[in-house]
Amino acid sequence: MSTAEEPVYPPCPTRALGTVKGVVKHAWCDDASKDRYRRLVKPIDCRRCLGLEPEASPADNVPPEPLKPLAPLEPPEPPGLVRRALSYTEALARWTAAGQPERSDKDVERIFHQHCKPCSWFDPERQICRGCGCRVAENGYAVLNKIKMATENCPRDFW
Repeated sequence: MSTAEEPVYPPCPTRALGTVKGVVKHAWCDDASKDRYRRLVKPIDCRRCLGLEPEASPADNVPPEPLKPLAPLEPPEPPGLVRRALSYTEALARWTAAGQPERSDKDVERIFHQHCKPCSWFDPERQICRGCGCRVAENGYAVLNKIKMATENCPRDFW
């Protein structure tokens, strides 16, 4: 996230919280029956999981539970080939529908060195993010580099 505010999640018994440098920043789903299992979730995902409309959620009128960190998030196993192919197809569709906007080479390099390369979820051997399975690099064409596509963002909301 770009702001210092913490996200507000509705109450959820199957959400585990993780910390980044001692500050609760990210939540992941701990319900094996959900498609987001062991993946990062945003408040809107939790509302969908509960079957509530994101805009008209009664959780918006209820004070949120205080976030309690359980443990730092360990790097997940990268998604399987089918999930990666589906994620890549969705990203390409978003990018194409938006007119194929690209980040500048300078921005891509900055994002890679500032956020991706030092991240524990980055797999330097395969040059992929373990959270989403996408290829991330300091340069290259947008169709082969998630950072270059201006419509895409980090699964951990770092960029």
